[in-house]
Amino acid sequence: MTRLTAFALALSLSTLAMAGAAVAQGAPTPREACRSSVMTLCPAEMKAMDRSAIKACLIKNFDKATPECQTALKAAAAPKASAAPGAH
Repeated sequence: MTRLTAFALALSLSTLAMAGAAVAQGAPTPREACRSSVMTLCPAEMKAMDRSAIKACLIKNFDKATPECQTALKAAAAPKASAAPGAH
């Protein structure tokens, strides 16, 4: 599995679940951190309000996204200790 494929899969599966955890930790959610990147890099997808297309666009343009967006996306995709099986 390529690095980009692994990242895309992790992002797709964890973005919603991790958004609440990021807010609780005071870190911006990917949605907040990537707003300017989406507006710049993915205007057609944003206009269509197509979340899956926006995610695909961000993944495609990850290297062009703002550092804040890249950090938020990486944090959302990273496995969390509290998300481990058996953790409560």
